[in-house]
Amino acid sequence: MNKKTYASLVSLLLITLFVVSNFSLATQNRRANERASTVVSAKPKLVLVIVVDQFRYDFLERFADLLGRDGFRRLIEGGAFFTNANYDYVPTYTAPGHASIFTGSVPAQNGIVGNNWFDRETGKNRVMVSDLNARSVTMKGISETPGSFSPRVLIGTTIGDQIRLSNNFKSKVIAVSQKDRSAILPGGQKPNGAFWYQASDGTFITSDYYASELPAWVKAFNTNTRPDKYFNMKWELSAKPEIYSRAQSQNLPIQKSPLGDKFPYAMNAGEAKPTGKFYSAFEYSPYASEHLAEFAEAAIDAEKLGEDEYPDLLSVSFSSPDLIGHAFGPDSREIVDTYIRLDQTIAGLLNFIDRKVGLANTVIAVTGDHGVCPVPEYAKSVGFDADRIPGTRLIETVNKALTKKFGEGKWVQAFVNDQLYLDPKVIAQYKADASEVERSAGEAAITVPGVVNFFTRTQITEGDLPTTPIGRRVMNGFNRKRSGDVWIIAKPFYFFMEGTLPTTHGSPYNYDTHVPIIFWGKSVQKGRFSIDCAPSDIAPTLASILGVEMPSNRVGRVLPVQDK
Repeated sequence: MNKKTYASLVSLLLITLFVVSNFSLATQNRRANERASTVVSAKPKLVLVIVVDQFRYDFLERFADLLGRDGFRRLIEGGAFFTNANYDYVPTYTAPGHASIFTGSVPAQNGIVGNNWFDRETGKNRVMVSDLNARSVTMKGISETPGSFSPRVLIGTTIGDQIRLSNNFKSKVIAVSQKDRSAILPGGQKPNGAFWYQASDGTFITSDYYASELPAWVKAFNTNTRPDKYFNMKWELSAKPEIYSRAQSQNLPIQKSPLGDKFPYAMNAGEAKPTGKFYSAFEYSPYASEHLAEFAEAAIDAEKLGEDEYPDLLSVSFSSPDLIGHAFGPDSREIVDTYIRLDQTIAGLLNFIDRKVGLANTVIAVTGDHGVCPVPEYAKSVGFDADRIPGTRLIETVNKALTKKFGEGKWVQAFVNDQLYLDPKVIAQYKADASEVERSAGEAAITVPGVVNFFTRTQITEGDLPTTPIGRRVMNGFNRKRSGDVWIIAKPFYFFMEGTLPTTHGSPYNYDTHVPIIFWGKSVQKGRFSIDCAPSDIAPTLASILGVEMPSNRVGRVLPVQDK
């Protein structure tokens, strides 16, 4: 081979190596870019929304040292933790809370103005999600008795509805809870299923709004995994005695539940065998949360949630902390122990999802539907101004004042959600000016001890409210068709209550509005955020993460949780 030919071959070889090298490099770069693109655009396979009923923000701070590695602490440390989230409306109850979380809106727009409301058309108090056109679906089939529950009263869509609309209903939405409203409102208008606990027999049921019979997996769960296994167990303190020094040393006589008034609590409700009395009392224990988590796991398995390319949504609302909180209050040993155990229950649920779906394929949102007021008797015992106000006293005072000023009559039709509903027929009878009657009713109400302020329908509809947090919350909670005529505001640590329920919620004050919000997932940046926000921001934020349209009447904003 001569030098010229050799040189030509070397040149050709070098050119070939250069081309191959560049082609290989380009291919590697293209594949790297494709991998990067996949990571950025990949959507979660499962959206898990955990709502804890009566979850006051300070519980996570007070009980921080009691939390395990795999429950709340895993979510707080590995996710975006919002410490200054407040409901921006009243009343702060369960139904409005769940509606706000999933619609991204407020009662003024979604129509969920309370757990109950006064229906002016029928002149009767009505359970918010009650539906005379629906029937219960139980282990026995469709009930013969008309009347059950549905989301027909809800105005607008939820995040679950929007997920399903985004892909022609390929995604699945399942909502479970002990309470009907806490499953129905998260499920939205068109879920694949909403299931709640029936205390009469300890089973999970639905209504014919969703299906004509229970799915096979629900029937199997009701048959094989029953609350009966907890019968005759004891609810005892689960941590060392010194842990509970942060709580009341002992309960007051008013603080008690169907299980009793002090530890240890016998899980039998005084019965020899499981009956409706036991199944109802069972809800006042942390074991009810364990039972609900097992039901949620059964749903994941049977419905194959998170197993395909279409993101599914599972809502799990734990109601037991609310019932325990009403019975014993936020300063009790019962609440301390409830959250120790709930943390373990949530850890178990997350570990199950990690095995079945993969937490790397899951985005999680956690919040509460409202907070709670201290038990007035306890607050007074440690030096605070606190009390309960009988609603009957308020009604009598207002009726007496309006009768004296305008004429004899039953002026007040109802007092619901801290609102007076005035009878328009009586107002018309005396040809009185409605705005003047409203104002006079409010002035009479403010003479009742414990009442501090009022707002009238005329003020609200004309936008004549003070630019204060309470004024704004009243405006956001007012629905023209469903709300009352005079909104009464009690003093902090006071609430309207008939009977002897130890404590409640519903006020515009911090202890009722302030809840935690946590987002967790691979697309979520870690951190602790103190910006002002609200649970109505959860649905828009999830919509942004998933790349779907926002719920129809949302007022919430997208929180800065996504990694950039």
